Amino acid sequence: METTKGRTFTSRIAIWSAAHHWPVLIASILVVVAAFFSIAIVGADLRDESEGGVGESGEGSALLREAFQAEAAAAEPAERARQEGVLISNHSLNAADPDFRAAVAGIMEKVRAVPQVATALSYYDTGIPSMLADDETAVLATVLLTNPGSSTGEIDIGPLLHAVEEAGEAAPAFKIGVFSALLVEEQFDEVLEEDFSRILIYSLVIGLVILLIAFRAVVAAIIPLAIAIGSIFTAIGISAWISQLYPLVELYAEMILLMGLAVGIDYSLFIISRFRTERAAGRDKAEAIAVAANTTGRAVFYAGVTVILSLAGLTLTRDFTFISLALGAIVVVFVAVIASLTLLPSMLAIIGDGVNRLRVPFVGRGPDQGGIWAAITRWVLVRPIPLSSLTLAALVALTIPVFSIKLGINAGADAIPDAIESKAALVDLEQHFSSSIIAPARVIITAPDVNTTRIQSAVDELVERAESSAAFLGPIEARTSADGTLTRINIPLAGKLDDDVSEDAVKLLREQILPQVFDGAGARTYVAGDTAEAIDFRDRMWDSSYYVFAFVLGLSFLLLLIMFRSVIIPIKALVLNLLSVGAVYGVLVMVFQWGWGISILGSEETGIIETWLPLFLFGILFGLSMDYHMLLLNRIKEEWDKSGDNEEAVATGIRLTAGQITSAAAVMVGVFAAFATSRVLGLQQFGLGLAVAVLIDATVIRVVLLPATMKLLGDWNWYLPGWLDWLPRVAPEEAAAPAPADD
Repeated sequence: METTKGRTFTSRIAIWSAAHHWPVLIASILVVVAAFFSIAIVGADLRDESEGGVGESGEGSALLREAFQAEAAAAEPAERARQEGVLISNHSLNAADPDFRAAVAGIMEKVRAVPQVATALSYYDTGIPSMLADDETAVLATVLLTNPGSSTGEIDIGPLLHAVEEAGEAAPAFKIGVFSALLVEEQFDEVLEEDFSRILIYSLVIGLVILLIAFRAVVAAIIPLAIAIGSIFTAIGISAWISQLYPLVELYAEMILLMGLAVGIDYSLFIISRFRTERAAGRDKAEAIAVAANTTGRAVFYAGVTVILSLAGLTLTRDFTFISLALGAIVVVFVAVIASLTLLPSMLAIIGDGVNRLRVPFVGRGPDQGGIWAAITRWVLVRPIPLSSLTLAALVALTIPVFSIKLGINAGADAIPDAIESKAALVDLEQHFSSSIIAPARVIITAPDVNTTRIQSAVDELVERAESSAAFLGPIEARTSADGTLTRINIPLAGKLDDDVSEDAVKLLREQILPQVFDGAGARTYVAGDTAEAIDFRDRMWDSSYYVFAFVLGLSFLLLLIMFRSVIIPIKALVLNLLSVGAVYGVLVMVFQWGWGISILGSEETGIIETWLPLFLFGILFGLSMDYHMLLLNRIKEEWDKSGDNEEAVATGIRLTAGQITSAAAVMVGVFAAFATSRVLGLQQFGLGLAVAVLIDATVIRVVLLPATMKLLGDWNWYLPGWLDWLPRVAPEEAAAPAPADD
């Protein structure tokens, strides 16, 4: 990475792009057009999210799919079936009351009249005790749906829902609801799609408004948006090809949207701001482009590399969802960096001072004054110890709740948006029975022949022990594959899908009942299902976290070491970033686990932080927070190289970047906060975590802790041991004025 002729490689790329502006612009347009064709023609190869589980549950689920999917595929479409559940309750009547029985009989008559219903059996038909609530004010019914005459095998649940609605109107004293995991999933996907459409509009509007305030010119505001949108579509097009080799999860496009808007806007904003500053200082257009790329462009490049490395660390989890989302984000960050270093200089070469056209009156401020942030920085530089101590204490206090964090999968009724119609039935199901009925534990037994006397005896004993244990509910349902090598037993758990009671029940199956019952039976056993998958996934995340943290922290240290030729700068940056990440985790616990202020988001506390969130947030946050560190430290380093005065370099660097960082952070906070408006709890946690992290990093870290520590360390900030002097110099040579020795 050695520079030649006083220019960094980012500057040389920008100069070439500016000199060949029309070919670069046309080539960029063709790339976006090709991406559109890729999206339309190639399309993305999506992975079924039910596949690829981890641990014992993942192995068991894979065996289930192998055993039964082939049978389902071979069946005629009209032979396929779908089982749903119906809950009927009346708090004023006992199920033994003749009026209750008569009402249920009338309801079931309407249900059986639906053409798609093959069988419909209530508690009164089966007499199974587990289909009667403990308080005897609610009963269950099972409904088997088919779709006779269908050529596709699609089973329409609509007529059943309509029949149940009519039955409810005819029996107003009763609450009647249809519940099933598949129904909840279908309605959940509809809500998710609506939320993402709204979030996209919010994000674009927020980004445009902030850019108009920052630049006070319509043209300058539109360019970053255009580059971000172009980067997003290009990344989606590239990902379509990647998915042919590695199928991606469905949410990869939303991840590209999130990261594309955030970094695409920010990187362009930084470079355009520097270009305008250099033009205002009297440099000609070509030189202004070169200087902007030589300095800010270099910071953008290394910031992008840091983000990519942080995201790459997520692949060490070996989880296909993490890998899919990380790949999508890596692609869009890569495209955004390339566009910022090539397309943007070519656009600036064409537009020139036209970037300031269509001025917006009455907004913004004068350039490079720093505003309130510069004033606070001067105050901090005068009193670094007390102010940094107070700030540090506040961040540590915010981190303390992390020690009570409870990770899990929010799968109960309290985690489902009110917009999902089937939520009411699920609430009643949890009140009278258990939500585990719609997603029971799945015990999988495999052997060359599961029909042997010994294995069948063990199966009978398993069912008997489950039925007699308070940890489990009924009805217990078993099915054996056609080839006789696998038996699946569905055992509903007594607790909710996401509580300790159900987790303890899964552990009871795994650690005691199955080993005891199947000892010497010549069969292998697995426990799968939603609760088991949540346990195994959490264990995988804990095991992977050490590798992810080591990878991200180690490579970030090396990158900062090379960029700033200092061992102190990277150590301090890593510590400050870890502080902000810890504070964010604490805020998430306070809001979503303890319920502080959660009503503002329209949700209720579940006592659970999503298992995937901490590690995934770390991978993204650590990279994104480096954006501001890179830009600010890069400018401080410029001033340090010129004057050798540490305190003046800090004050000037913050003053000159205050407007850029504030605007860029506002864009990111706005985009991430838009995700927090989702009705889906996991997205709320994700969006709020990202927004709070950027807010902390761009304010508290940037204007208090960073300048305070740099003031206290003085020239030691730039310490590089002599034995590391061989490191490449990536700073512009003309900026390298005499400064105190490294060692």
